[in-house]
Amino acid sequence: MAEEKETTEEQQTPKQNKTLIFVIIGVIVLLLMIGVVAGFWLLSGNKGSDEAKSLESPMNIQVQKKPSGDTRASNYLNVGPLYQMPEPFIVNLVTQSGRRYLKTSITLELSNEKLQKEVEAKSTIIQDSIIEILSSKSIEEIATTKGKDRLKDEIVNRINNFLIDGYIKNVFFTEFVIQ
Repeated sequence: MAEEKETTEEQQTPKQNKTLIFVIIGVIVLLLMIGVVAGFWLLSGNKGSDEAKSLESPMNIQVQKKPSGDTRASNYLNVGPLYQMPEPFIVNLVTQSGRRYLKTSITLELSNEKLQKEVEAKSTIIQDSIIEILSSKSIEEIATTKGKDRLKDEIVNRINNFLIDGYIKNVFFTEFVIQ
């Protein structure tokens, strides 16, 4: 009888140990998940609070900031003023044979109306920048949708570097022919 009692106690101890291990692992996983969520919340939470502070200020002066990074505004329901580049661009593409070219017409979406005068005054600089960008591309780089999006981002970023009165929100290709 004493032997039977010892065997039942030995059987219960490993079961309790396994249960205890599972509980400890569960607590550790839960703490890790809470840490990840808290870290994400702290890192992304500051952006919203800055916007809230700027709205609460007594002298709410709107300053148009140029967008940072490689993002173009894509709000097609609220399109800003448009500026059609006066002439289509015809450039040679980078190829082995040198016999490929791109013909494209471009329309720029402006951030505000007063930028129109600055863009017209700097149209020669803008055209030169666009030609420089387009002629540095190969057919493989611009043939896909992602390639065209990267091209638009590059044009927006280059032009925004020298604009003062606002910024270019988006670039629209109204004609895009590769031959």
